Amino acid sequence: MKKFLYIFLSSMIIVSVVFSYIIISDKYDKQNLFILKIKEIVPLKLKNKLKNTIYETRAILNEREIQRLQTRKIEQGLNGELIESKEIKTESNSVKYNFKEFFLPFERLDLTYGWKAIENSKRAHYLETRDDKTIVVSGEGDFIYFDTKNFNSNKLIQKKLSSNLYEFLEKENFSLIGLRDLLVDNDKLYIAAILRDKDQKYTICILSSKFNYKKLKFDFLFKPNMGMEKYSIGTGGRIVEFNENKLLFTIGHFSVPEQVQNKEDLIGKIISIDKNNKSYEMISLGHRNQQGLFYYEDDKGNQFIINSEHGPKGGDEINVNYLENNKLPNFGWPVASYGINYDGTNPFKSSHEGYGFVEPLKYFTPSIGISEISVKSESDSNIIYTSSLRAKSIYIIRTNKNFTKVVNEDRLILDYRIRDIKYVDNLGGYIVILENTPSIGFIKIFD
Repeated sequence: MKKFLYIFLSSMIIVSVVFSYIIISDKYDKQNLFILKIKEIVPLKLKNKLKNTIYETRAILNEREIQRLQTRKIEQGLNGELIESKEIKTESNSVKYNFKEFFLPFERLDLTYGWKAIENSKRAHYLETRDDKTIVVSGEGDFIYFDTKNFNSNKLIQKKLSSNLYEFLEKENFSLIGLRDLLVDNDKLYIAAILRDKDQKYTICILSSKFNYKKLKFDFLFKPNMGMEKYSIGTGGRIVEFNENKLLFTIGHFSVPEQVQNKEDLIGKIISIDKNNKSYEMISLGHRNQQGLFYYEDDKGNQFIINSEHGPKGGDEINVNYLENNKLPNFGWPVASYGINYDGTNPFKSSHEGYGFVEPLKYFTPSIGISEISVKSESDSNIIYTSSLRAKSIYIIRTNKNFTKVVNEDRLILDYRIRDIKYVDNLGGYIVILENTPSIGFIKIFD
């Protein structure tokens, strides 16, 4: 009996030590249901107390590897050198992809500050493609570009692109808190930015510049007077091309959910902005924190706006606006959600349709930390490539042609927080922004 007890206790100690190491070192799948169940057992107050300790210990455990990569990144400068190249398979259908990762010359995300920290607002980086070039902007407003074809080599050979961004904002009495998207549309380059004014109030805006590879000269395209008292990570901020010389723009909840259903307020909305006269029109409401946006028109002229957005704890969503009969779709926040509050309370209606709202095409519980999306059309279906931060994966969501039904799902685990994704037709693959180092990757189905 003593021997059995000794073996049992020893086994429990070993399991506890291994489990603790996996959690603290961050070397586990965030969507692992067993680990999620174990974490749910831990009381909320204890969990909150442990978070800072875990972040600090994780930083110590991973410090050597982080420093090694950061040293390599600094030494290689603007070479954009290859970090690794490997073959990976999707989780369900075992589809093979070739994955290549290259350095970006920007500052890395540091979660020891906490995921709500304003310090990390400048650690989100974004990409765009134009002709044969890839353009990348850091959260601090630093631009680089390189030949897209260089993803086929071992170096990207990056070049700096200068701008007047900081000089312009200083002249206008604003300071940059971070960027939220990048778009190149015809001869214009647009960025979405979180700004703080001289009264220490926050807003989100769009700045534009004539596009060139010498120097970008910015001015305001869209500058609402939001006057938010506190910084919020729930800003939205995605920009895409729309029809009739317009842009689509997402504006998040900004931690004031009571304004999301107010049609007189921009908070929690997707709007269209006329590029010529700068007027705007509300396209949808009831959004929380829209991290992905895609406008799609099929060969029959049907138009769709697909967006992804963070839920609270659980309930990340992919939503579709079918642009029917000039309706103003309402996606339900903060009334309806398939998630719950972080304190464990659940004031939300799980059914959207039952309360007059639009049901999401797809929701994720537990949350994946949903990010940018990219849509690819095939002969009998569409595929929504859905990037994620928390789950460190690309979710491959196949739908029918009119985006009303999910017909297949798969997951490609990269093990990096993915901020941005864009399909490159001439290379037949996807470019992704990865936050850990940071780095930029190229993913293509294995030939």
